[in-house]
Amino acid sequence: MAQDQTAAPPPQPAIPDLIKTGQASYMKGDYEAARQSFLEAWETARMGPLDDPVRYDILKRLVSARAAAGEFADADDFLQLAISWREQNVGMNDPKIVDDVLLSVGFARAMRDFEKARLVMGRVLSMHLRAASGADSIAVADDFSRMAQIYAEMSKKEDAIQWLHSALDLRTKILGPIDASLVYDLDRLGSLQIASRAYAPAEETYRHALVIRETLYGKKHADLIATVDGLAYALFGQKKFDDAEPLYQRLLDLWIASVGNDKHPMVAMAYDKIAIFYGAQKKWDQAEEATTHANAIRAFLLADGLSGAASQLIDEGKLAEALPVYERAIKILDPPNPVYDAPRADLENMAKELRKVVKKPTTPAPPAKKK
Repeated sequence: MAQDQTAAPPPQPAIPDLIKTGQASYMKGDYEAARQSFLEAWETARMGPLDDPVRYDILKRLVSARAAAGEFADADDFLQLAISWREQNVGMNDPKIVDDVLLSVGFARAMRDFEKARLVMGRVLSMHLRAASGADSIAVADDFSRMAQIYAEMSKKEDAIQWLHSALDLRTKILGPIDASLVYDLDRLGSLQIASRAYAPAEETYRHALVIRETLYGKKHADLIATVDGLAYALFGQKKFDDAEPLYQRLLDLWIASVGNDKHPMVAMAYDKIAIFYGAQKKWDQAEEATTHANAIRAFLLADGLSGAASQLIDEGKLAEALPVYERAIKILDPPNPVYDAPRADLENMAKELRKVVKKPTTPAPPAKKK
């Protein structure tokens, strides 16, 4: 009797194997391969019991893979299926649901669908208000802060400011006025107040933030930079020049201490701000001095980059090509300035030594005229 030669189809991979394969691809950053594996696992899971928790697990993995790939609409579609599964199989009061709904807010913001983000955020807020912790909770304060962020992204500054005030009032009520968690909202509030030209309220906001940061970090920590910058500008906006001047100097000192040297792009930007500050007061000498210092830093940075390029050419044995690069760097460092006089001297010495070994092409003598 002849045997049946038809080969049996290979067994389908089990769901745990598909999840393991998909997760390995996901962790390598291969999000498309992860999606394929998770989708195959999802199709297999759909043939099983409706209440199997593996359904939710696979859907959340698909959410992560699609979000990581920047496919936020697709990620939100899978997220809604995951939320629906928890609502039907665990219950509407399942605390994990609110975290998933909050994730949907993030996807709406990523797609710049701010109206949807606002509506979904309203649902999150309602869920937190109904929770056992009630209205006076950090979760609700966080929701107020998130709602402010959405309104700010919608360019509705006044609404955002009101939500931030609500968040700060609630945090202060729960944690006190000097708690570190207030700083983030204070910074954003100050920024919005300055954008609205509400300089006096911004001054109060930034002073509050500065007290908290100095309490946490002392007087010279880099974390103070944004607050000192905001406070200086709030005073500048009110024409409180005498109060603002030492803060601009402090801002400069903080940047120098933070980056470790006085020839850094952010130090140049601090000098730019000082120049604008003095220019507004028609203190032209101080404004010009600050501008000159800022430009000298930028010239040094460009020359330093060219010096590095020339050194690379020397390492490659391309001495003739390196010399004009050094000469260009030297030319950039004109006129003399204390910011770069020492580096300029070093460049000149390098170019001088290089000229000794680089043979300049000579122009051939014209042929002698026949007599």
